[in-house]
Amino acid sequence: MLFDFDGTLIRGDCVSALLRRLLYASHWRRVLALLALPLVLGFLHWRTARLPATFYLWLATVGRSEAAWRQACAAFVVDFTRDPQRRIMRVAMQRLRAHLAAGDRVYIVTAANESLAQALWAAIDGPPVSAIIGSRLRRGFAGWLWAFHCFGPRKLLALAQAGVQPPFAVAYSDSCRDLPMLGAARQRVLVEPSARSERSVRRALGAIEVIRD
Repeated sequence: MLFDFDGTLIRGDCVSALLRRLLYASHWRRVLALLALPLVLGFLHWRTARLPATFYLWLATVGRSEAAWRQACAAFVVDFTRDPQRRIMRVAMQRLRAHLAAGDRVYIVTAANESLAQALWAAIDGPPVSAIIGSRLRRGFAGWLWAFHCFGPRKLLALAQAGVQPPFAVAYSDSCRDLPMLGAARQRVLVEPSARSERSVRRALGAIEVIRD
């Protein structure tokens, strides 16, 4: 059983929220982020999202030590989950707990870096799952870069690297960006999808289940 994280199990996009927090805290970072926006807009298609994602991750972290980065992440987790019950997508969490109770192996597959997703999962008292599989970071150019961005079709690669192979029994997501993962599952479930995502997934995959909180 596969679950996306942001927008599926929790409300909001944790990495975007963290990077906005770091960028807005510094005037020069905020200015550079705004100036660069026209240059990266052309790369926002989900297959190439690693390009703007890498740039903004680097801009938010350049000049920060590893200790400062970890402290910033820890502070963000506290603030992001200050009211954990409002942060949780209850309908998806109920499904996840039901799968665990039935003895199913459950994997959370996320574009967020694994350490951040694991910290957030612990902060909202998420139950133990088989694994949380996500993006990986590396140091570079005096900041942090994506060593592996677990996004779109790369989620299937990350799962394969973890020894999890299709076909999957069920995949849960909120977004059409997870079409590769959804398409590799026998049962596809969209959680609070936007109208656009729902149309895209139905057009590509046909019958799907939609659940809403």
